[in-house]
Amino acid sequence: MEMKKEFIAKTTNLKVAIVHDWMFTRRGGERVLEQILNLFPQADFYYLFGKPGKVLHLKNKHLFISSFLSKIPFIEKIYKNLLPLLPIAIESFNLENYDLIISSSSCVAKGIIPPPLALHISYIHSPMRYAWDQEHRYFKYQPKLTRPFEILRRFFLNRIRIWDVTSAIRIDKLIANSQFVARRCQLYYGRSAEVVYPPVNIKYFNIIDQQNNIPQKRKVLLFGAWTPYKKMLQTLELLVANKIPVIAAGQGEEILKAKDKYGNRIEFFIDPHDEKIPGIYAQAHCLLFPAIEDFGIVPLEATAAGLWVVAPNQGGTKETVIDNVTGYTFPENSQESMIAAVKAALVKDISAEDKKNMALHVEKFSEEVFSQKMMKILLDCLNSKRVIE
Repeated sequence: MEMKKEFIAKTTNLKVAIVHDWMFTRRGGERVLEQILNLFPQADFYYLFGKPGKVLHLKNKHLFISSFLSKIPFIEKIYKNLLPLLPIAIESFNLENYDLIISSSSCVAKGIIPPPLALHISYIHSPMRYAWDQEHRYFKYQPKLTRPFEILRRFFLNRIRIWDVTSAIRIDKLIANSQFVARRCQLYYGRSAEVVYPPVNIKYFNIIDQQNNIPQKRKVLLFGAWTPYKKMLQTLELLVANKIPVIAAGQGEEILKAKDKYGNRIEFFIDPHDEKIPGIYAQAHCLLFPAIEDFGIVPLEATAAGLWVVAPNQGGTKETVIDNVTGYTFPENSQESMIAAVKAALVKDISAEDKKNMALHVEKFSEEVFSQKMMKILLDCLNSKRVIE
């Protein structure tokens, strides 16, 4: 309580800008963004393009300011082809009148140009994946003389990597959403980052779970963003081939493909609203999270709802899943180990003691813990800042 009073006293009169990349769906990064915005009722919100009014659930009214790219028709369908323009767009924001700038970045938001006396704190969801460690997953064709477009693409990626590193110099304080992401910040930017785990509304899932009378079934839940690097579609096909009962939920082009193929055999929940998600968890016995993720809020939601979580023993889930306590882990590239872990989870009852252990574990990732840690970091930075006049 004392820290909150000090935080309010220290920040109320500051001119604050919050900067984000883009938003079309409400995923983990947007939930973090909401919590940051809620700390600053007076903050102005800058973003490249998207639909913040429809996506974000905010306590206060904020001034929304988008980049010139937001004027492009059908931007939500073509923005992935505009990567070379994103650094230009993010640097075009005029932030000269702000005292404190907080960027929420998984692509270019951290590259804003702050005024000399402002404090710039960047919360890194991930260094841009397509330019660094996942380039070859996003762009599968190797550059060849017979593929001049791929040569041009790799040239732009090289330029973007250079920009990405040099723009990190403009950050006063780096915050990473996991130890996994902090390691990548050190590797790519040569900068250390303090870890603050994303917030999970654990009370919401616990409360709904207690009121829900849907009988839990021995089914596997695949839930998240259905994009190629998350391996959801190929994992679904593997589960079906092994005759393992499955529920599929989430958003993305690949879940639509999956429904076309398996819609008469599997229950699908396409882009479910928040109020329906606890009920989806209640119908499964375990969650399967197949790919290495930067952090992964969904596994912690599932844990809060009382499910086993089956996930890789690398990346963010290495930090959020306790093997044989809250779930089962497996080596990422071993389909045999993954299926074995799923089968082990399906036959293991979830006792009252197991649910108690799950509840104790997820408490470390609550919204309250997130807010407390963010306020402490912000206060430390403001108290040690050279000058804010």
